Amino acid sequence: MRYMKGVVIEGKNKMAVSDHCPVPEPENIVPTGALIKPMIWSPCTSDAHLCATGAASLPYLVGKAVGHEMCGVITAVGSDVHDFKVGDPVIVCAVMPVWRSLEAQDGQAKQRQDNMYAGIDYPDRGGSFVEEYYIRDADMNLAKIPEGVTMEQAVMVPDMMCTAFEGVQALNMKFGQSVAILGIGPVGLMAVRAAVLQGAGSIYAIGSRPICFDVAKQYGATKCIDYHNEDYIDQILADNNGPVDNVVLCGGTEKELSKGLQMLKNGGTLVNLSAYFGNSSIPIEPAVWGFGYGDKTIKGVGCGGGRVLLSRMANLIQTGRVEPEKLITHRFHGLDQIPAAMDLFLNHDRTLIKPVIYND
Repeated sequence: MRYMKGVVIEGKNKMAVSDHCPVPEPENIVPTGALIKPMIWSPCTSDAHLCATGAASLPYLVGKAVGHEMCGVITAVGSDVHDFKVGDPVIVCAVMPVWRSLEAQDGQAKQRQDNMYAGIDYPDRGGSFVEEYYIRDADMNLAKIPEGVTMEQAVMVPDMMCTAFEGVQALNMKFGQSVAILGIGPVGLMAVRAAVLQGAGSIYAIGSRPICFDVAKQYGATKCIDYHNEDYIDQILADNNGPVDNVVLCGGTEKELSKGLQMLKNGGTLVNLSAYFGNSSIPIEPAVWGFGYGDKTIKGVGCGGGRVLLSRMANLIQTGRVEPEKLITHRFHGLDQIPAAMDLFLNHDRTLIKPVIYND
Protein backbone atom coordinates (compact mmCIF):
# COMPACT_ATOMS: atom_id res chain seq x y z
CA MET A 1 0.00 0.00 0.00
CA ARG A 2 1.16 3.53 -0.75
CA TYR A 3 -0.31 6.93 0.03
CA MET A 4 -0.95 10.02 -2.05
CA LYS A 5 -2.56 13.43 -1.87
CA GLY A 6 -6.32 13.73 -1.98
CA VAL A 7 -9.16 15.98 -0.85
CA VAL A 8 -10.94 14.78 2.28
CA ILE A 9 -13.81 15.85 4.54
CA GLU A 10 -12.49 16.88 7.95
CA GLY A 11 -15.78 17.96 9.52
CA LYS A 12 -18.82 20.14 8.93
CA ASN A 13 -18.18 22.58 6.08
CA LYS A 14 -14.51 21.67 6.11
CA MET A 15 -12.50 20.07 3.32
CA ALA A 16 -8.74 19.86 3.13
CA VAL A 17 -5.89 18.29 1.18
CA SER A 18 -4.48 15.19 2.88
CA ASP A 19 -1.32 13.30 1.96
CA HIS A 20 -2.60 10.05 3.49
CA CYS A 21 -5.02 8.71 0.87
CA PRO A 22 -4.38 5.01 0.16
CA VAL A 23 -3.86 3.39 -3.23
CA PRO A 24 -2.39 -0.04 -4.05
CA GLU A 25 0.88 -0.49 -5.86
CA PRO A 26 0.35 -1.16 -9.60
CA GLU A 27 1.42 -4.78 -9.17
CA ASN A 28 -1.21 -5.29 -6.47
CA ILE A 29 -4.34 -4.16 -8.31
CA VAL A 30 -6.92 -6.84 -9.08
CA PRO A 31 -6.70 -8.47 -12.55
CA THR A 32 -9.75 -6.56 -13.81
CA GLY A 33 -8.67 -3.25 -12.25
CA ALA A 34 -6.95 -0.09 -13.40
CA LEU A 35 -5.21 3.00 -12.08
CA ILE A 36 -6.14 6.35 -13.62
CA LYS A 37 -4.34 9.67 -13.38
CA PRO A 38 -7.01 12.39 -13.22
CA MET A 39 -6.78 15.11 -15.84
CA ILE A 40 -9.92 16.98 -14.77
CA TRP A 41 -12.24 16.86 -11.76
CA SER A 42 -15.62 18.38 -11.04
CA PRO A 43 -17.18 18.67 -7.57
CA CYS A 44 -20.86 17.92 -7.12
CA THR A 45 -23.71 19.12 -4.95
CA SER A 46 -23.75 15.71 -3.26
CA ASP A 47 -20.11 16.29 -2.24
CA ALA A 48 -21.23 19.64 -0.86
CA HIS A 49 -24.12 18.06 1.09
CA LEU A 50 -21.72 15.53 2.59
CA CYS A 51 -19.30 18.28 3.54
CA ALA A 52 -22.02 20.54 4.96
CA THR A 53 -23.21 17.75 7.27
CA GLY A 54 -19.73 16.47 8.12
CA ALA A 55 -20.69 13.18 6.42
CA ALA A 56 -23.32 12.60 9.11
CA SER A 57 -25.03 9.85 7.11
CA LEU A 58 -21.76 8.20 6.02
CA PRO A 59 -19.42 8.86 8.98
CA TYR A 60 -16.72 6.52 7.70
CA LEU A 61 -16.04 9.07 4.94
CA VAL A 62 -14.51 11.57 7.36
CA GLY A 63 -10.81 11.65 6.53
CA LYS A 64 -11.32 9.74 3.26
CA ALA A 65 -10.88 11.11 -0.24
CA VAL A 66 -14.20 12.17 -1.74
CA GLY A 67 -15.31 12.92 -5.29
CA HIS A 68 -16.84 10.89 -8.11
CA GLU A 69 -16.68 13.06 -11.26
CA MET A 70 -13.40 12.68 -13.08
CA CYS A 71 -11.78 11.93 -16.43
CA GLY A 72 -8.19 10.93 -16.84
CA VAL A 73 -5.53 8.77 -18.44
CA ILE A 74 -4.90 5.13 -17.59
CA THR A 75 -1.54 4.51 -15.90
CA ALA A 76 -1.84 0.76 -15.17
CA VAL A 77 -4.19 -2.11 -16.00
CA GLY A 78 -4.66 -5.58 -14.56
CA SER A 79 -3.91 -8.75 -16.49
CA ASP A 80 -7.60 -9.40 -17.28
CA VAL A 81 -8.36 -5.96 -18.74
CA HIS A 82 -8.99 -6.48 -22.45
CA ASP A 83 -10.40 -3.25 -23.90
CA PHE A 84 -8.21 -0.54 -22.35
CA LYS A 85 -4.50 0.12 -22.20
CA VAL A 86 -2.06 2.47 -20.52
CA GLY A 87 -2.34 5.94 -22.02
CA ASP A 88 -6.04 5.74 -22.97
CA PRO A 89 -8.03 8.90 -22.08
CA VAL A 90 -11.17 7.73 -20.32
CA ILE A 91 -14.43 8.75 -18.70
CA VAL A 92 -14.58 7.19 -15.25
CA CYS A 93 -17.90 5.83 -13.98
CA ALA A 94 -19.25 7.75 -10.98
CA VAL A 95 -21.14 4.91 -9.30
CA MET A 96 -19.13 1.74 -10.12
CA PRO A 97 -21.83 -0.96 -10.42
CA VAL A 98 -20.71 -4.49 -9.63
CA TRP A 99 -21.57 -6.28 -12.85
CA ARG A 100 -20.77 -9.72 -11.45
CA SER A 101 -23.59 -9.64 -8.89
CA LEU A 102 -27.09 -10.96 -8.31
CA GLU A 103 -28.37 -7.39 -8.61
CA ALA A 104 -26.87 -7.16 -12.11
CA GLN A 105 -28.53 -10.44 -13.09
CA ASP A 106 -31.82 -8.96 -11.90
CA GLY A 107 -31.37 -5.88 -14.08
CA GLN A 108 -30.45 -3.60 -11.16
CA ALA A 109 -26.65 -3.43 -11.38
CA LYS A 110 -26.40 0.02 -9.81
CA GLN A 111 -27.99 -1.30 -6.61
CA ARG A 112 -24.67 -3.03 -5.86
CA GLN A 113 -21.77 -0.62 -6.04
CA ASP A 114 -18.04 -0.77 -5.46
CA ASN A 115 -17.31 2.80 -4.48
CA MET A 116 -16.97 5.09 -1.48
CA TYR A 117 -20.74 5.66 -1.16
CA ALA A 118 -21.61 1.97 -0.98
CA GLY A 119 -21.76 1.79 2.82
CA ILE A 120 -18.36 0.10 3.13
CA ASP A 121 -15.12 1.69 4.31
CA TYR A 122 -12.70 0.36 1.70
CA PRO A 123 -9.18 0.36 3.17
CA ASP A 124 -7.39 0.59 -0.19
CA ARG A 125 -9.19 3.53 -1.82
CA GLY A 126 -11.63 6.41 -1.53
CA GLY A 127 -13.10 8.90 -3.98
CA SER A 128 -11.67 10.34 -7.18
CA PHE A 129 -10.25 13.62 -5.80
CA VAL A 130 -6.81 12.01 -5.63
CA GLU A 131 -3.54 11.98 -7.54
CA GLU A 132 -4.21 8.44 -8.80
CA TYR A 133 -7.56 6.66 -8.74
CA TYR A 134 -8.08 2.92 -8.37
CA ILE A 135 -11.06 1.09 -9.85
CA ARG A 136 -11.61 -2.66 -9.83
CA ASP A 137 -13.53 -3.26 -13.08
CA ALA A 138 -12.02 -1.27 -15.93
CA ASP A 139 -13.73 -2.97 -18.86
CA MET A 140 -17.19 -2.43 -17.38
CA ASN A 141 -16.85 1.00 -15.72
CA LEU A 142 -14.67 3.04 -18.07
CA ALA A 143 -15.41 4.50 -21.50
CA LYS A 144 -12.96 5.93 -24.00
CA ILE A 145 -13.33 9.62 -24.72
CA PRO A 146 -14.41 9.84 -28.38
CA GLU A 147 -12.63 11.96 -30.94
CA GLY A 148 -13.84 15.55 -30.87
CA VAL A 149 -15.11 15.38 -27.25
CA THR A 150 -13.14 17.62 -24.87
CA MET A 151 -12.19 16.83 -21.28
CA GLU A 152 -14.59 19.56 -20.10
CA GLN A 153 -17.44 17.94 -21.97
CA ALA A 154 -16.48 14.43 -20.92
CA VAL A 155 -16.34 15.20 -17.19
CA MET A 156 -20.01 16.17 -17.29
CA VAL A 157 -20.89 12.62 -18.36
CA PRO A 158 -20.28 10.43 -15.24
CA ASP A 159 -22.87 12.12 -13.01
CA MET A 160 -24.55 15.18 -14.52
CA MET A 161 -25.62 13.49 -17.74
CA CYS A 162 -25.95 9.93 -16.45
CA THR A 163 -28.11 11.04 -13.50
CA ALA A 164 -30.34 13.44 -15.42
CA PHE A 165 -30.90 11.21 -18.44
CA GLU A 166 -31.57 8.18 -16.23
CA GLY A 167 -34.14 10.20 -14.30
CA VAL A 168 -35.96 11.59 -17.33
CA GLN A 169 -36.02 8.15 -18.94
CA ALA A 170 -37.68 6.78 -15.77
CA LEU A 171 -40.66 9.08 -16.37
CA ASN A 172 -41.69 6.93 -19.36
CA MET A 173 -42.80 10.21 -20.90
CA LYS A 174 -45.02 10.32 -23.97
CA PHE A 175 -44.38 12.77 -26.80
CA GLY A 176 -45.82 16.19 -26.10
CA GLN A 177 -46.32 15.67 -22.37
CA SER A 178 -45.53 18.46 -19.92
CA VAL A 179 -42.75 18.29 -17.35
CA ALA A 180 -41.73 20.54 -14.47
CA ILE A 181 -38.11 20.41 -13.40
CA LEU A 182 -37.78 21.70 -9.86
CA GLY A 183 -34.22 22.85 -9.25
CA ILE A 184 -32.13 23.80 -12.28
CA GLY A 185 -28.63 23.40 -11.05
CA PRO A 186 -26.39 21.29 -13.29
CA VAL A 187 -28.45 18.07 -12.97
CA GLY A 188 -31.71 19.96 -13.49
CA LEU A 189 -30.32 21.70 -16.56
CA MET A 190 -29.23 18.38 -18.02
CA ALA A 191 -32.75 17.11 -17.25
CA VAL A 192 -34.12 19.98 -19.33
CA ARG A 193 -32.05 18.85 -22.28
CA ALA A 194 -32.94 15.20 -21.70
CA ALA A 195 -36.65 16.08 -21.61
CA VAL A 196 -36.32 17.85 -24.97
CA LEU A 197 -34.66 14.80 -26.49
CA GLN A 198 -37.36 12.56 -24.97
CA GLY A 199 -40.05 14.55 -26.77
CA ALA A 200 -41.53 16.70 -24.00
CA GLY A 201 -43.87 19.52 -24.91
CA SER A 202 -44.03 22.23 -22.24
CA ILE A 203 -40.93 22.22 -20.04
CA TYR A 204 -41.03 24.35 -16.88
CA ALA A 205 -37.59 25.12 -15.47
CA ILE A 206 -37.94 26.18 -11.82
CA GLY A 207 -35.02 27.96 -10.19
CA SER A 208 -33.85 31.42 -9.22
CA ARG A 209 -30.42 32.16 -10.69
CA PRO A 210 -30.37 34.16 -13.94
CA ILE A 211 -27.32 32.25 -15.18
CA CYS A 212 -29.26 28.98 -14.87
CA PHE A 213 -32.31 30.43 -16.59
CA ASP A 214 -30.09 31.47 -19.53
CA VAL A 215 -28.76 27.93 -19.98
CA ALA A 216 -32.22 26.38 -19.45
CA LYS A 217 -33.52 28.44 -22.37
CA GLN A 218 -30.59 27.40 -24.54
CA TYR A 219 -31.32 23.75 -23.69
CA GLY A 220 -34.98 24.07 -24.65
CA ALA A 221 -37.03 25.07 -21.58
CA THR A 222 -40.30 26.66 -22.66
CA LYS A 223 -40.79 28.71 -19.49
CA CYS A 224 -38.52 29.65 -16.58
CA ILE A 225 -40.16 30.16 -13.17
CA ASP A 226 -38.60 31.75 -10.07
CA TYR A 227 -39.43 29.67 -6.98
CA HIS A 228 -39.01 32.77 -4.79
CA ASN A 229 -42.41 33.85 -6.05
CA GLU A 230 -44.92 32.46 -3.55
CA ASP A 231 -47.37 31.63 -6.33
CA TYR A 232 -44.91 29.85 -8.61
CA ILE A 233 -46.91 26.62 -8.52
CA ASP A 234 -50.09 28.53 -9.38
CA GLN A 235 -48.22 30.12 -12.30
CA ILE A 236 -47.36 26.70 -13.67
CA LEU A 237 -50.88 25.32 -13.19
CA ALA A 238 -52.36 28.35 -14.95
CA ASP A 239 -49.92 28.24 -17.86
CA ASN A 240 -50.34 24.48 -18.28
CA ASN A 241 -54.15 24.57 -17.86
CA GLY A 242 -53.80 22.21 -14.92
CA PRO A 243 -51.20 20.01 -13.25
CA VAL A 244 -48.23 18.78 -15.28
CA ASP A 245 -47.80 15.21 -16.51
CA ASN A 246 -44.36 14.75 -14.99
CA VAL A 247 -42.08 16.27 -12.35
CA VAL A 248 -38.33 15.88 -11.94
CA LEU A 249 -37.04 16.96 -8.52
CA CYS A 250 -33.42 18.07 -8.74
CA GLY A 251 -32.82 20.36 -5.78
CA GLY A 252 -33.94 21.93 -2.56
CA THR A 253 -34.64 20.28 0.76
CA GLU A 254 -36.77 17.32 1.79
CA LYS A 255 -39.79 19.68 1.80
CA GLU A 256 -39.71 20.01 -1.99
CA LEU A 257 -41.25 16.56 -2.47
CA SER A 258 -44.67 17.83 -1.41
CA LYS A 259 -44.33 20.84 -3.72
CA GLY A 260 -43.50 18.56 -6.61
CA LEU A 261 -46.55 16.43 -5.90
CA GLN A 262 -48.71 19.55 -5.65
CA MET A 263 -48.06 20.43 -9.30
CA LEU A 264 -48.32 16.82 -10.55
CA LYS A 265 -51.52 15.47 -12.06
CA ASN A 266 -53.24 12.39 -10.70
CA GLY A 267 -51.74 9.45 -12.55
CA GLY A 268 -48.48 11.35 -13.15
CA THR A 269 -44.92 10.46 -12.21
CA LEU A 270 -42.44 12.30 -10.01
CA VAL A 271 -38.79 11.31 -10.23
CA ASN A 272 -36.53 12.45 -7.41
CA LEU A 273 -32.86 12.98 -8.28
CA SER A 274 -31.94 14.88 -5.12
CA ALA A 275 -29.64 13.41 -2.48
CA TYR A 276 -30.55 13.84 1.19
CA PHE A 277 -27.66 13.36 3.59
CA GLY A 278 -28.97 15.22 6.65
CA ASN A 279 -30.97 12.33 8.19
CA SER A 280 -34.15 14.47 8.16
CA SER A 281 -37.60 12.99 7.59
CA ILE A 282 -39.31 13.60 4.25
CA PRO A 283 -42.81 15.01 4.80
CA ILE A 284 -45.62 14.40 2.33
CA GLU A 285 -48.80 16.40 2.74
CA PRO A 286 -51.71 13.95 2.22
CA ALA A 287 -53.73 16.35 0.07
CA VAL A 288 -51.02 16.74 -2.57
CA TRP A 289 -50.85 12.96 -2.92
CA GLY A 290 -54.60 12.73 -3.44
CA PHE A 291 -54.87 11.64 0.21
CA GLY A 292 -52.88 8.56 -0.69
CA TYR A 293 -54.98 7.40 -3.64
CA GLY A 294 -54.11 9.93 -6.34
CA ASP A 295 -52.27 7.32 -8.42
CA LYS A 296 -49.18 9.50 -8.29
CA THR A 297 -45.99 7.53 -8.76
CA ILE A 298 -42.87 8.56 -6.85
CA LYS A 299 -39.52 7.20 -8.00
CA GLY A 300 -36.15 7.78 -6.38
CA VAL A 301 -33.66 7.36 -9.20
CA GLY A 302 -29.90 7.15 -8.77
CA CYS A 303 -27.15 7.79 -11.23
CA GLY A 304 -26.81 5.13 -13.87
CA GLY A 305 -23.43 3.65 -14.58
CA GLY A 306 -21.40 1.33 -16.72
CA ARG A 307 -19.50 1.53 -19.97
CA VAL A 308 -22.53 1.30 -22.26
CA LEU A 309 -24.30 4.25 -20.63
CA LEU A 310 -21.12 6.35 -20.47
CA SER A 311 -20.45 5.66 -24.15
CA ARG A 312 -24.00 6.55 -25.17
CA MET A 313 -23.84 9.85 -23.28
CA ALA A 314 -20.50 10.62 -24.92
CA ASN A 315 -22.07 9.87 -28.31
CA LEU A 316 -24.77 12.46 -27.65
CA ILE A 317 -22.00 14.99 -27.15
CA GLN A 318 -20.01 13.85 -30.18
CA THR A 319 -23.07 14.16 -32.43
CA GLY A 320 -23.88 17.65 -31.13
CA ARG A 321 -27.17 16.77 -29.44
CA VAL A 322 -25.94 17.80 -25.98
CA GLU A 323 -23.53 20.61 -25.11
CA PRO A 324 -22.72 19.95 -21.44
CA GLU A 325 -19.86 22.46 -21.42
CA LYS A 326 -22.50 25.19 -21.09
CA LEU A 327 -22.75 24.13 -17.43
CA ILE A 328 -19.18 25.16 -16.63
CA THR A 329 -18.89 28.56 -14.98
CA HIS A 330 -15.64 28.32 -12.98
CA ARG A 331 -12.23 26.83 -13.79
CA PHE A 332 -9.44 26.04 -11.35
CA HIS A 333 -6.00 24.47 -11.68
CA GLY A 334 -4.40 21.96 -9.32
CA LEU A 335 -5.71 19.42 -6.82
CA ASP A 336 -5.20 21.86 -3.94
CA GLN A 337 -7.85 24.12 -5.49
CA ILE A 338 -10.65 21.55 -5.10
CA PRO A 339 -11.62 22.88 -1.62
CA ALA A 340 -11.88 26.40 -3.12
CA ALA A 341 -14.16 25.05 -5.83
CA MET A 342 -16.24 23.30 -3.17
CA ASP A 343 -16.58 26.57 -1.27
CA LEU A 344 -18.60 27.93 -4.19
CA PHE A 345 -21.26 25.33 -3.37
CA LEU A 346 -21.03 25.76 0.39
CA ASN A 347 -21.30 29.56 0.09
CA HIS A 348 -24.21 29.32 -2.37
CA ASP A 349 -22.46 31.41 -4.99
CA ARG A 350 -25.16 32.60 -7.38
CA THR A 351 -22.77 32.78 -10.32
CA LEU A 352 -22.07 29.04 -10.04
CA ILE A 353 -23.45 26.22 -12.12
CA LYS A 354 -20.53 23.82 -12.29
CA PRO A 355 -16.80 24.17 -11.58
CA VAL A 356 -13.98 22.10 -13.04
CA ILE A 357 -10.44 21.67 -11.80
CA TYR A 358 -7.60 20.80 -14.15
CA ASN A 359 -4.83 18.58 -12.85
CA ASP A 360 -1.93 20.68 -14.10
